[in-house]
Amino acid sequence: MTLELTDVTSGYGHADVLRDIRLRVEEGQVVALLGRNGMGKTTLLRTIACQVTAKSGTVALDGTAYTRSARIARAGLAFVPDDRGVFPTLTVEENLRLSARRGYSPPIDVAEVFPVIRERARVKAGDLSGGQKQQLALARAMVHGSRMILIDEFSQGLQPSLVHAVLEAARALASAGITTLFVDQSPDLPLDHSDRILGMEKGAIVLDEPAERLRSDPQRLGNLLVVS
Repeated sequence: MTLELTDVTSGYGHADVLRDIRLRVEEGQVVALLGRNGMGKTTLLRTIACQVTAKSGTVALDGTAYTRSARIARAGLAFVPDDRGVFPTLTVEENLRLSARRGYSPPIDVAEVFPVIRERARVKAGDLSGGQKQQLALARAMVHGSRMILIDEFSQGLQPSLVHAVLEAARALASAGITTLFVDQSPDLPLDHSDRILGMEKGAIVLDEPAERLRSDPQRLGNLLVVS
């Protein structure tokens, strides 16, 4: 699934957060979105998911423009917000069953990637730790049959070993044509596991480079993430 934003401006009320964003993400790519807090990363993901309405410009998947969250979700886009969005009164097993698309076999075994799936299967999601909820939310997106997954604050609450495992899972999904766009605060693992790195500053994309190119010049990312 290909994502394309054309001249997108969005925000909240009269305040614009994003200004004239142009962005294209190809099918099967793993793309990291980096930047300091307050630069517009979450608003960008919410705009792509049509949870924040673009004031101007278009958000398109495979050439079709969308303006409503329910329609873009049906088209194959899954959004994992920073509050994880799990159903707290349902068990881990029930959350997964509710999310799974009938007849769909994901290209990865989510129970192998996320220990919480087996270890806490009958525990209510509301009783999980923050990191466990993150595992469940990511697993739900991966069994849903989505063709594009957006993840806000990707590594928040995850142990380093799990961060690595999830990024490896994203690469496996990419080989099946599933696109992942994720927000993170640290550039280290994204550089090793992503195809592209996007950098945001003051509501604009100021960096869009292949990750391989930035590995030889990590200072460019460091400058983007330094708090002035």
